[in-house]
Amino acid sequence: MSADDVPRDRVGRVTSRFREGPRPVGQSIDRVLKHLHAPKAEVVEQVFGDWERLVGEVIGAHTTPMKIEDGTLFLEVDNAAWASEMEWMSEDILRRVSERADTVEINRIKVVIAR
Repeated sequence: MSADDVPRDRVGRVTSRFREGPRPVGQSIDRVLKHLHAPKAEVVEQVFGDWERLVGEVIGAHTTPMKIEDGTLFLEVDNAAWASEMEWMSEDILRRVSERADTVEINRIKVVIAR
């Protein structure tokens, strides 16, 4: 980018976001996720990338995180029995996710039965 290509404000000053220079990609991703009402990239990575470690082998074998939206973690489960179990255990699961993924951004679980 040449000096002529740098965005300027109405009086010709270089806009602040370009004056600061390049930013780490993670910051940009977090900014986009915030606009989408999603948690930070680190939280998404920890929940989706290491789900079985967060909840344990047995629960992890029967549940899959689908998405996190407006503080709600959507879980897909094998069948109705696991849906009931996850509803019953939702507070415990939230506590585990909160402690192990070091986040308070997820405060509710919505269970969906796989088709």
